[in-house]
Amino acid sequence: MASNSPIDFERLAVQLMPALLRKPRLVAWLQAMLHPLRQLYTRFLLEADATRRELAYNSQTILFEQALNDQFDPSARRIIIRNSDTELPVVYLNFRSEGQPEKYARFAVEGPPWLRLYSQAEYNTQLDFTVRVPVVLRTAERTTQLHARIQHFKLATRRYTLRFV
Repeated sequence: MASNSPIDFERLAVQLMPALLRKPRLVAWLQAMLHPLRQLYTRFLLEADATRRELAYNSQTILFEQALNDQFDPSARRIIIRNSDTELPVVYLNFRSEGQPEKYARFAVEGPPWLRLYSQAEYNTQLDFTVRVPVVLRTAERTTQLHARIQHFKLATRRYTLRFV
């Protein structure tokens, strides 16, 4: 009986036995002794394949989506990541000695061009991406697992929100 693994344990056992000991009963006994090794080797191959697949994921949006869908929604693949397209412009105020063009703050009644100064809180609440998950996948345990998986793959400086749609 040949296994599906690259190593044929039955054939290997027979080939490594001295020719004088290749009796059917002894060969059968040796193959029975190798059965746990064959099971262990099959588990090893499956684990190695899963590890290779896990190492192929990274924080790129398409691979990030694939990782989340593979774990939480393998059949329908409805988890989507949307990158944020709105970013508040940073306003740099300079000293005159720096020789940069001056920026003027105006009141709304004075008319354009306006210089909008955002507060620190507004900059801190900006999101880099949104993970959209179907509402049917929402449970307390799965939400915790999703957050953990997202934390695993996202870059350290990126902020996100998890939305159930």
